[in-house]
Amino acid sequence: MKLATLAGIALVAAHAAGFAYLAQHSAGEELTLAAPPLVVATGEQPGLHRERRTVTYRGGHVREVGATQLVGPFQDPAAPACSGRLVVGQAMLDAIAPVMKDTLTKQLKGMDVFPVGSFVAIDTLALAWTRLESTPGDRTLVGDAPDGYVRITGRVRFDRGDVALLVALIPQRAAHELKFRIAALADLSFHNALFRWISDKLGADRIATSIAREEIDDILVTTFAPPPPFDIGNGQTLQFTYCDAPLEIVDRAYGALPFAVVFTPLPNAPEILPPRFGAGTRAKPSATTQLALDLDVDALNALLFELWHTGYLDRQLADVGLDRRFNADPTVTDYLSIRLSPVRLALPPVISPNGGALQLAADARVAIADGTRVTTGRVYGALDFHFLPATSAELPVAVDLGALELSCERSPTTLVPCYGDLVTAIRGRGAELHGVLTDAFAALLDDIFVDRHIQGPSLPAELVIESVVPSITQSGTVHLELGGKLVPTE
Repeated sequence: MKLATLAGIALVAAHAAGFAYLAQHSAGEELTLAAPPLVVATGEQPGLHRERRTVTYRGGHVREVGATQLVGPFQDPAAPACSGRLVVGQAMLDAIAPVMKDTLTKQLKGMDVFPVGSFVAIDTLALAWTRLESTPGDRTLVGDAPDGYVRITGRVRFDRGDVALLVALIPQRAAHELKFRIAALADLSFHNALFRWISDKLGADRIATSIAREEIDDILVTTFAPPPPFDIGNGQTLQFTYCDAPLEIVDRAYGALPFAVVFTPLPNAPEILPPRFGAGTRAKPSATTQLALDLDVDALNALLFELWHTGYLDRQLADVGLDRRFNADPTVTDYLSIRLSPVRLALPPVISPNGGALQLAADARVAIADGTRVTTGRVYGALDFHFLPATSAELPVAVDLGALELSCERSPTTLVPCYGDLVTAIRGRGAELHGVLTDAFAALLDDIFVDRHIQGPSLPAELVIESVVPSITQSGTVHLELGGKLVPTE
């Protein structure tokens, strides 16, 4: 079946070549397209746009030539937008609490504080996302906390009394960092009146509050930071940074920190930038969410731009070896004279929202050798990402070939149609490509996220990411639900 299919492609290509010769040497209008500028500063809709010219010949035969343009408005590398957010669910705080309780127990072991005595045990410790509207009694301690705060409660037992702790971690926003202001209160209770009298005279509650503040600062305060840098090889990383937007804290549900994607323009082509679509709607985290990432379309395109700019995407295409697979196919070597060079991306790929789905479009260059003649081909391709219910598949995303077009350069400024029937035959094999593309996307998600170890200097454990489940909002924001486990550090 494969041999027959490729043989058919070869015959079609031969007829197409003959038709192209007749069409170019007949008295009819030759189909050409003046190559438009690669970059347009602004348009009705940002993204990779395709300009096409079509001619229908006698007998209904249609030929088409097209060119791709990168259309703005564009993102500003000097002021990257808040296009992503890190979601830390209440489930994660609940998982952190027992680990922190064990760590604090080790820290306090052997401590003796007058007049409460020697440390015995931590009876309770709990963390919760909180807003002052639900705990107005905390206002005297917390002060102003417009975005909400992390509320830590616990009871520490000493041999001559107990200490009830209330600690608030109040986020303090700035353009390039996020810190937590610490407010702590300790309420001492004693087993006899004499110690209560001594406590009142010496202000032991203030002493205990100071101890609580120091220990909490050392152990519990972890900056909820943007995702750590992702290594993409060759000493290059994807970087994320803070942005000046309000945190979103929902009582006993989640805290969400906005972040931006860092990207750097090309020194020799500063006008080529990722397009700007604007903020999208974001999914509401579930009650079981531990950790999640929301990536707007702008975040996805900034990531793609940086992957393109660093050469990562071209390296991945070279590893896949589309040219080698085509050139080495037995039917191609037996029936076709053309050979392909490695494919190189001429513009950054662009993701666009498409009615609850996403389309990834790319424009590339390939050298097509036919004997001694070498022609530069401009390849336009698009992949469609359809998101499925999470229960319907191991990976709830299906990836299909959405478009494939080829034009050739007669000169750098003049484009003509070429090998149209061969491209049509490849497009017709989309069903075969479906599984390959979907598996490739699943492997990419695993490579980026799964088995990542996340640890902060104040965390007594590291988070190991074990799974990633993607979904999408109607505006195209991708929600990545990250499942993992906490592993105590030594």
